[in-house]
Amino acid sequence: MKLLVVDLKSKWCVIVLTLFYISSVLFVSFVGISSFYPGRLDGIYIGVSHNFVPFATIGTYLFNIHSYNFDTWFYNTFGIVFLFIPIGILIPLLFPKIKNALSIVVILLFSLTIESVQYVTQLGVFDVDDIILNTLGGLLGILVFSLFKKRKRLFN
Repeated sequence: MKLLVVDLKSKWCVIVLTLFYISSVLFVSFVGISSFYPGRLDGIYIGVSHNFVPFATIGTYLFNIHSYNFDTWFYNTFGIVFLFIPIGILIPLLFPKIKNALSIVVILLFSLTIESVQYVTQLGVFDVDDIILNTLGGLLGILVFSLFKKRKRLFN
């Protein structure tokens, strides 16, 4: 089987796409949050609480849906999952020999790094549930890639 990314030109396109994706995720994670909360860039960190308890935030959003406007609810549940689907597709495109389990570990570490930097820099809120949802999104991306791979849509 031949991967879609067989020639150097295609490989460079995937690399550029990956760099654009990572830049976008970092922008949304740090600068994007600060545009909603401008004081965060100045170190104003009032009313923010971190979550170190797995499924606490997810449960709050799912069981108290009526307490949130749709945009907030959707972004904090499904939006976070959707944000990480592309990385689950890009990793196997860039590294075709990597095992799915290692891809999941890379996605988990990428998410953990973002959350940790948000905690340390106070440009965001550390939420263990974001790590869970990000990893779920990456896993969905891996599954999408695997389905296309099995159907030979990405292969010649």
